[in-house]
Amino acid sequence: MRIGIVLSLAAVVSVLAFGGVETIGFAPAQVAVALLAVAEFWRRGWPPVGWPTRIVLAVLLLVPLLQLVPLPDSAIASLSPGRANLGHDIFVSLDLPVSRYTISVNPYETQMALLRLICYLLVFLLAIRSYRLRGRQTGLMTMLLGVGLFEAIYGVVQYLTGWQYIFTYAKRFYTNDATGTYINHNHFAGLLEMALPFLLAGILLRIPSHRRDTRSRWVEAIVSPWTSHLLRDIVLFALMALALLFSRSRMGIAGALTGLLVVAVISYLYTRRGLILAVVFLALAIPAAYSAWVGLGPIVERFDREGGVAEMLEQDRLPIWRDTRRLIGDHPWLGTGLGSYRWAIFHDQSHALHSQYEHAHNDYMEFAADVGIPVSVLLFGSLWILAGRVGRRALQLEHSHDRVLATGCAGAMAAILTHEIVDFNLQIPANALLFAWIAGSAAALVQKSPHTGEHSL
Repeated sequence: MRIGIVLSLAAVVSVLAFGGVETIGFAPAQVAVALLAVAEFWRRGWPPVGWPTRIVLAVLLLVPLLQLVPLPDSAIASLSPGRANLGHDIFVSLDLPVSRYTISVNPYETQMALLRLICYLLVFLLAIRSYRLRGRQTGLMTMLLGVGLFEAIYGVVQYLTGWQYIFTYAKRFYTNDATGTYINHNHFAGLLEMALPFLLAGILLRIPSHRRDTRSRWVEAIVSPWTSHLLRDIVLFALMALALLFSRSRMGIAGALTGLLVVAVISYLYTRRGLILAVVFLALAIPAAYSAWVGLGPIVERFDREGGVAEMLEQDRLPIWRDTRRLIGDHPWLGTGLGSYRWAIFHDQSHALHSQYEHAHNDYMEFAADVGIPVSVLLFGSLWILAGRVGRRALQLEHSHDRVLATGCAGAMAAILTHEIVDFNLQIPANALLFAWIAGSAAALVQKSPHTGEHSL
């Protein structure tokens, strides 16, 4: 219970503080998670995880630490020739002798990013510990649905009334979109696309099932005590889906649809009932109908005016990706330093020279630029494998809560990992913390024996 409460408070505070993008906004969550981890792991030891997971976690920590160690020029030249060449250019331009320096081009930013990464890894381990404690739940779904509902209402009010404020802060960007307490509408969509799969999984997998004739099953579904709960959840789902539409985040909507499709497929494979399709249709029809009533013009206009995804990629994303690809090519093995992308890309930037690239708008490429191709492949490959494994485990789990949680984790992870192809939600502390919590819960569910309720080590 304590783990769930602390993680919930850390997540909520980070979400409300503009997504935790400012250091002062995310620092309370980092401190709370660190203190909780020390207390839990001191009392009960580290949660047991398999060797593959240990290797991934160790690599994620060791590479940024190596990037921060001052090394002789000869060592840098062996480990990262691109960094050595860049170092020579800098020292020559400043008329300074070549000396010891770090692989990271900006050690301070790497230190700050490493502290955030440690927080995410601790959340991952705490989620595993929380789930493995008998009789205790992580509180993940309750927190996600609660904060998702608050953000959805906030975003819908912003969009429909034109009151474009985040508490007392007057928005300067995305003033025609729903953003909730986030600055960027894509990151607001990222939160909702993590919450929606859990809500849909709860709707679909808790439909009463009785093996009677077809008419009896439909009658049972209509008069069942579950009907009122299902209708309530459908309304909540519709509200969050409506807020997602009002965010006008094209890839956010695409990512959410991917996650919801994963949930629908798992639910159908588990229940083998056509009623699933009817409920999905009803859940999606409500926000669609209301959007049409209030007017889809502004939403459709954005897609038309900016030429859809293809033109967005050609005009906006592809030039950044081309420059990022050159950066990765110069530093393929160890990267330029975790969190250093905005500084390292200066050397290769050839587009929009009047501005600065904050992010690569593709987390796969940005992590590859920061920590090298091998680590990026290891990280995202492991996450996709985990999403697939927890989806398969959802078909085997007997307890309804576990089944809903596993299905929601699979859908949420698929949604974010799809969205990250053209965005950077995992660079936003609040969303990264929530994703780490979801991934940790998924890892605990994968370890759990589907029939006995015990955990396999």
